[in-house]
Amino acid sequence: MKAFNRATGRLAEDYAAETLKKKGLKILERNFGNKFGEIDIIAQDQDTLVFVEVKAKTGIEFGLPEEMISPRKLQKVRNTAMVYTKGKSLPCRIDVVAVVLDQNDELVRLTHYENVY
Repeated sequence: MKAFNRATGRLAEDYAAETLKKKGLKILERNFGNKFGEIDIIAQDQDTLVFVEVKAKTGIEFGLPEEMISPRKLQKVRNTAMVYTKGKSLPCRIDVVAVVLDQNDELVRLTHYENVY
């Protein structure tokens, strides 16, 4: 990944984490990875574990960030989450946070989609 993309992704994750905290979620971990992939943010919403995929774009000329999330990507998040929970049956959900930044890395739009998969 290019350094520019990595920095943009990190900034978007920071915006997402702050928004989730404001909504009352507790951030447990960021950038958890294993052989199946990576989960951007793992949070707790009362008794539910929340696995959050953050997708960011600078501008929307080529579509919205949420349009870039495929069923295959969500399956990878699910598989990674199963390793995180060690196969235990816990209340869980997968959320998506879509972030649009301007050319100066200022937040233009942030949308939180709950329980997408």
